[in-house]
Amino acid sequence: MPFTARDLRYHPEETYPALHAYLARCAQHYLGSLKYDPVEPELVINHVIDQLIRLGLLGGGDRTPLCVLDQLSNAQFYSFLHNSCKNKAIDRLRKRRPAISNFSDLEASDREEGEDDPLNEAIDPLWGVPFATPEEITLVLATQSDLRQILIHCLSALKAAPKQLYAMIQELKEVGADEVLQDVVRALQQEYLASDDKITIAHMSQHKDHAHKKLRHCLQAQSSNLTVRVALRLTEYGTRTADPAGFVVALSDILQDDLSAEDARTGLRELASESLLDWRGDDTVYLSDAQMKHLTRFYREE
Repeated sequence: MPFTARDLRYHPEETYPALHAYLARCAQHYLGSLKYDPVEPELVINHVIDQLIRLGLLGGGDRTPLCVLDQLSNAQFYSFLHNSCKNKAIDRLRKRRPAISNFSDLEASDREEGEDDPLNEAIDPLWGVPFATPEEITLVLATQSDLRQILIHCLSALKAAPKQLYAMIQELKEVGADEVLQDVVRALQQEYLASDDKITIAHMSQHKDHAHKKLRHCLQAQSSNLTVRVALRLTEYGTRTADPAGFVVALSDILQDDLSAEDARTGLRELASESLLDWRGDDTVYLSDAQMKHLTRFYREE
């Protein structure tokens, strides 16, 4: 079942089994051949649990002060747990290197554990606002039955690119969206996608990036939220200015039968209030590269 940092703080007995199961999946995924070792998975799991206890989160209740993890969104908290497992698993693989016959299990990076600590950037949004990551959009949709079908519809559009679809399936596993994962696999009739062991895909990060772009665009296109619709129109009709670091969009370009001038202005004002663009009521909207990137990642619940 899904759990939050607050659940671990105030209801540790009820949520510990779900936490342990999630960490076990992550540990086995990154330990490679060591996942069959009777000790190694538990070492990774216990390492993360010790972190949670040391930070005062797990079972801390009101007895311990709030920490950085309490401030994370659900998706960011799952990302922290996932990355902690990954880093420790890589560390264990390095230490057991002489006993490993398949060196492809090792990450190419030689960074020591701790250099990529997700706590260092846990609060900084990496993908724009109001959602910090594509995973957070997924979690929001996955937890609401009426919106879950939108996510499944958008994922089904990736069936023509099976490697990209597989990358998103893996991401659903990483963020702990087990229920929606079952619905997706069932709806798409792609049972093989549920396995971690049957498929090896080169350049997975590239396929994931392409899938993210398509998924974000589809989610925006399916939204009836006015501000999301305006953000989508800006990204679709923006053209490069003479300044290579900017875009321009005429207000008339984003108007269609289902979007009046007043609707467009309302959406633009909302986006400007959230610092996603600089607009003061003109008939022309100017956007920087950074603002355009944030708009392509913009999503809000209905």
